[in-house]
Amino acid sequence: MSGEYVAQCLVTEELVSHLLALAELDLTDDDAIEARLREAGWPEWSQAVRGPAYEDTPDVPDATHVTPQGHFVTCDGDGSLYLPFAYLYSVDGGLLDEDCWGALPGWTSEEGAWRPEFDAHFGTVVQRFTERLGLPNHDIRQPRYDTRYVSWRLEHNVLIVGQGPEPLSYHQFEDAHVYLVSRTAKEVPFPDGEEMRALLTT
Repeated sequence: MSGEYVAQCLVTEELVSHLLALAELDLTDDDAIEARLREAGWPEWSQAVRGPAYEDTPDVPDATHVTPQGHFVTCDGDGSLYLPFAYLYSVDGGLLDEDCWGALPGWTSEEGAWRPEFDAHFGTVVQRFTERLGLPNHDIRQPRYDTRYVSWRLEHNVLIVGQGPEPLSYHQFEDAHVYLVSRTAKEVPFPDGEEMRALLTT
């Protein structure tokens, strides 16, 4: 491989506080979620990307909101919130022929970085949530695929800091993300105990 990169958008203490405030709500309650996002100052994606900061960016991923730090957030009323904060990818003239992530407002990229740097960004975010929530309920590693999922069961939601193949497009190889999913959503996909462990390791 050539042209390896790791990009990140910092997960600050302020962002952790906003995410934990969202985690107190039922993520299926659209009105409550929208009100909390407005309080946090997270503009809608369509409004944010029309601004001058995005005029010269080569590619802007689809989302529903953008944080003030620059994270692209998907929260569309299905009982979940998805916020990537780091990407591991290669620029090789194929599917990705330029460093689109490093050009996005709030993001930085490091050429020549790979797994150790990506894992270090992930570990920093896990530590920030551990300091606020205590030890996680699950810390699951899948060495075969170099993935890790760390989760906390909260009153209304499950909070996961995860890493793995990026699901929103085929441009990036992997992402690291914060994922909130409602425990009150119908057919919630994160059960207790060993069932959850089995789910996250498949």
